[in-house]
Amino acid sequence: MIILHKKRILACILGTMLVIAGILNYNDKSLEVSGDILDNEAESTFVTNMKENIETIDVDSSNLSDSYFVSARREKNDTYDKQVKYQEEILYNEKSSETIKTAALNRINTIVDKMSKEMAIEKLLEAKGFSEVLAIINDDNVNVIVKTMEELSISQVAQIQSIVMREANVKADSIHVITKN
Repeated sequence: MIILHKKRILACILGTMLVIAGILNYNDKSLEVSGDILDNEAESTFVTNMKENIETIDVDSSNLSDSYFVSARREKNDTYDKQVKYQEEILYNEKSSETIKTAALNRINTIVDKMSKEMAIEKLLEAKGFSEVLAIINDDNVNVIVKTMEELSISQVAQIQSIVMREANVKADSIHVITKN
């Protein structure tokens, strides 16, 4: 039983790492790090400084629409990270019962599944020619924000709905397409 839980935990962690790696690849940002990081405090300072530099680059080098998508994606990912960390705290707490640990693991699996579906929707829509897309899956609907300079055609909306219905397993009336220019 415990081995099964360890395998599920490992699968969740690997899934989360895969999603994060995909997001990092998606942003096409590469950083080269030279030198050794000697301790946790130095590492924390280094990472904080790098985050400040990246945020500055994002704001300075992109227009308002791009910064909207960058900040919205960052906020979404931060929220998911906090949710997963909270569930992991419950999962690794010695005082948590097996029922509570199982529920926490199920919530982690749900979060990772939602993140994977959102990323798949975003990537598929970008492959169809939409320049910037943000998908947000809620309990009862899916919001898809699309960057466009003009109104979407009926065929484009149908294309978006088709991909979202297939990937998120929802009905068309649960999909809300929002344009952002």
